[in-house]
Amino acid sequence: MFPRRLLAILAFSLVAIPLHAQDAHSMAIGGAATAAPMGLFGIYWNPSILAEPDGSPSGWSVGSGFSAFDTSNSGKPIIHFQPGDALGTGQDPIQRYQQYLGLFGVKYMSTEGGVVYDQELNYSASQGALQFFNDRSNGTLSSSPYNLNFQQTNQQVANLVLGYGMPFPLGNLQMFTIGGNLKYHDGLQYEQDSLTGTYTQGSSTGYTYTKTTSNSGLGLSIDGGFMAKFTDALTVGMMFENLSSNFTWQATQQNYQLDGAGHETPLGTPQSVNVSAPFPYATKLGVAFTPPDKNLGLEAQISWSQQQTRWSVGLEHFYPESHILVRLGTFADEISNQQMWCFGIGYAFKSVAVDASFLTRSIPDLQDSISLGGALDAVVSF
Repeated sequence: MFPRRLLAILAFSLVAIPLHAQDAHSMAIGGAATAAPMGLFGIYWNPSILAEPDGSPSGWSVGSGFSAFDTSNSGKPIIHFQPGDALGTGQDPIQRYQQYLGLFGVKYMSTEGGVVYDQELNYSASQGALQFFNDRSNGTLSSSPYNLNFQQTNQQVANLVLGYGMPFPLGNLQMFTIGGNLKYHDGLQYEQDSLTGTYTQGSSTGYTYTKTTSNSGLGLSIDGGFMAKFTDALTVGMMFENLSSNFTWQATQQNYQLDGAGHETPLGTPQSVNVSAPFPYATKLGVAFTPPDKNLGLEAQISWSQQQTRWSVGLEHFYPESHILVRLGTFADEISNQQMWCFGIGYAFKSVAVDASFLTRSIPDLQDSISLGGALDAVVSF
């Protein structure tokens, strides 16, 4: 079951970190879950967590979680996001990132099988591209060249994951566990529109406009991790995500030509292409500090991926009389370049744990927040 420990918050500036949370527990602590006792959800954050005792009577547990996250650097409320609203602002390019994540897992002792569903939108448009789209819609294309840089990618992937963790005696450590994941990726849908170069009214050269679509993608990835408990209060975890990864979309690509009014028409016939999209390697180091008998905990994480260093911090507090957990967290969103604040509440009693969380930039004016997210999860043990 979920640990009965929780945290209170450290507020300091953090380097940007993307939030990838498919459960409410991890979202509420800002994604700082590499060393946190995540129980069944450990298969996503660090497979060595699966070797930790979770209190289930027979060793069986079933759980599911779902999250949504939406952010942009447009400076506008994300629930009213319109790319054209950012036309003429100082942001170039305008970016938006949207993700829906879900996990369903079945765990027995220290072995777990699960499915992770991942749906993402990545949008990037230069001011030149936004001006081009705006003028085209209004029928006011200029004779001056438009510098274009636009890409929008939608993809859906179902990941079948098999994870295993085991104790590994090491020196005088109170506990040391290791674990690994084997992940099979099944690509469900891929759509990408890309427009680059320079468009001059009346010209059919100087730019490249392509649309790539696919309903089939396959790949395999491997994770590894370990957990070390140095004292009753201090635990350190490390995750090596996508140690080896390959993933390829079998796609169809169509090139387009722009007419004098800037509208696209197919150019030639669609071509079959393979789009290689391996998942990026990441190293994550986490620390959990949970003083005995205090019902408090502090969790922090640093990760290195794609030449970026990223931080997140979370705190939890457990109220044993009411079986309630309260969580707080923070991370810096790499798209909006703003500090995000995460909040969560959970209920853990006997064999049932239920959690809910949300994140925002603006409180209490949530409807004007530049980023929003929320998550729910539940675990039942037998």
